[in-house]
Amino acid sequence: MSFNLKLLAGLAMTCLAGSLLAQTAEFVPGEVLVKFRGSGATPANASLVAHRAIGAQKVGNVAVLDVERVKLPTGMNARDGVEYYQRLLGVEYVELNYKKKSHFVPNDPQLAAQYGPTKMKAQQAWDLTKGNPAVIVAVIDDGADANHEDLKNKLVPGFDYSDGDPDTTPSGTHGTLCAGNVAAETNNAKGIAGMGFNCRIMPIKIFPESTVANSSAAIIHAANNGARVISMSYGGPGESVTERNAVNFAWGKGCVLVSSVGNDGITQKNYPAAFPNVIAVGSTGTQDIRSGFSNIGADWVDVAAPGEAILSTLAGGGYSASDGTSFSCPLVAGVASLVFSAGGAGLTNTQVRNAIETTTDPVPGNFFKFGRVNAFRAVSAVDSGSVTVNAATNVSSWFGLNFTGSSVDLLSTDLNFATVTSVTDPLGHIAGVIVDLSYVEASTTVRAATAAIEANGPSGSSGQVFLWDFVSSKFVLPKSFAINITGNKRQKITLPTNLSRYVSGGQMRLGIRAIGPNRKPRDWKTGFDLNVGFVQVETRPQLP
Repeated sequence: MSFNLKLLAGLAMTCLAGSLLAQTAEFVPGEVLVKFRGSGATPANASLVAHRAIGAQKVGNVAVLDVERVKLPTGMNARDGVEYYQRLLGVEYVELNYKKKSHFVPNDPQLAAQYGPTKMKAQQAWDLTKGNPAVIVAVIDDGADANHEDLKNKLVPGFDYSDGDPDTTPSGTHGTLCAGNVAAETNNAKGIAGMGFNCRIMPIKIFPESTVANSSAAIIHAANNGARVISMSYGGPGESVTERNAVNFAWGKGCVLVSSVGNDGITQKNYPAAFPNVIAVGSTGTQDIRSGFSNIGADWVDVAAPGEAILSTLAGGGYSASDGTSFSCPLVAGVASLVFSAGGAGLTNTQVRNAIETTTDPVPGNFFKFGRVNAFRAVSAVDSGSVTVNAATNVSSWFGLNFTGSSVDLLSTDLNFATVTSVTDPLGHIAGVIVDLSYVEASTTVRAATAAIEANGPSGSSGQVFLWDFVSSKFVLPKSFAINITGNKRQKITLPTNLSRYVSGGQMRLGIRAIGPNRKPRDWKTGFDLNVGFVQVETRPQLP
C-alpha cells in the first residue's frame, strides 16, 4: 500500500504559567515516556523487567495510548534514559517528557481579571516577542508611582513639565493607571500583566498644569530622550499649531504617537488625538461593542481597544479598575512597543502604525476608521519577515528498500516525493529517510526554530522526527506525530532554540520515519511506501 506522508514542524514560543522565559524545548528532567510493544512478554512484564534493570519506576501512564511515564534512577538524565529504552526490543518508542506549551500566560495573579490583553490576543503576541527593554514608551500624564510593586523596576527617568523639575511623583492616580496598562512588570508573580511586557516606561508629567505648552514640551522631550512610543491619555477640542508641530517633530524622529479620543460620546474631534500623525484610540467593551462614552467618528478615530473596567496599577499601591478611552490608549501604546520589539531597529514608525491599523478585528458600526487592535496580528505582520529558511540539500534512505528521490523533491509542495519502502523490524514495519539541510542562519542560538515537513502515511502507523546531535553522534527524538493518510497537511514541530549541538559545518540533519507497529492481538503485516514531499527548518534570529 502506498501513501504520502506530509508533516510541517512549527514553533510555538509559549510557556506555562510561572515558567522561565527561555524558549527551548523544555522537558521534565529525570523522566521519559515509554510505549512498550504488545508482542512476546506481556506489556506489564516487559515494562517491569526494563524498569528494574536500571532502577527506574513507573509513576504514571496515558491509559488510552498505553504510554508509561517513567521516573529514572538518580544520576540518569533524561537523554540517557531515552537511549537506554531505545535499545530494548520490547519498546515501540521512547521520548522525552516535553513540557507542553500553551499561549504565554504569565503568572501575574490578576491577569484573569484583565480581559483587555486576552481580547487583544496579547498572550499570542507574547509568544512572538516579550518586548525589548530598549523600547521605551513615554507616558505623558500626571506622573507614575515609582514605588509600586509592578512599576518600580520598569521606569526610566522622565520630567515634570508642570513644576519644571525631574520629579515625576504622581499628583493623582491617572498616570499610574496608564503606565501599568502600557508595561507593568509581567511574569513577576505580582499584580497584573502589562501589554508591553519587557518594554520600559518614561513617565512625563504635565498635570496639574496641563497646557498645550506643557504637552508640546513633553512630546518633544520624549522624542529627544529615546522614547519610541508616546502615550497621551488626555486632550481637548482646541487645535493647537504648537502641539501639532510637536507631534510632527516626534513623528519625524521616528516615534509612534497614540492618544485617547475622549469620553463624551460625541463626534467632536479632540487633540492631540485628531492630528494626522497620531493614532486616535476609542473604547470597546468585552463584546467588541463601542463603549457608550467613547467619542467616535470614522473620519478621525482610527482604532479601538478595551476601555471598560480596565484593571491596572494604583498610585500608592494596589490595583483598581477604571473606565475610559484613557485606558484604551496605553493598551495600544503597549502593542506599538511590542511591534517595535518584534521588527527590530530598522522598523519605521510608518510600518508600526500600518501593522497596528491594518490587522484589527472588526467592531460593529461605523464608529472607527479601522477596528479593535489585535496585538498578535500586529506583531505577526512584522515578525514574519524575519524567518530564515534552511533548505534540504540531500536525502537518503535510513530504514527501508527501493529508495528513490532527491533533495529537489523536498523543496516545494508538489507531486514529487522521496520514497522508501518499509522493511520488517522488531518494532513492526519501518521506513525512514535522512535529510541534510544547509544551515544559513547567522547564529546557532535563535529566537525560534521550526521543522516544516510534509509527508503521508498509512492509517495506524506512528511518525517520528529525529534531530541529529553532532556532539553525541546520535539522533535524538524531538517529537512523535500522527501520520496523515492523504493530503499535504503540514505539521508543526518545535525545535530547541539553542541549536549548537545540531549544527556542524553549516549543516543540519533530520531523521524522519514511519512505523507500522506490532501490537497485540495482531502484528503489522503489510509493507508500505513512505513518501516525503517537503522538508525545511525555519529559524527566527534573536532580536537586536
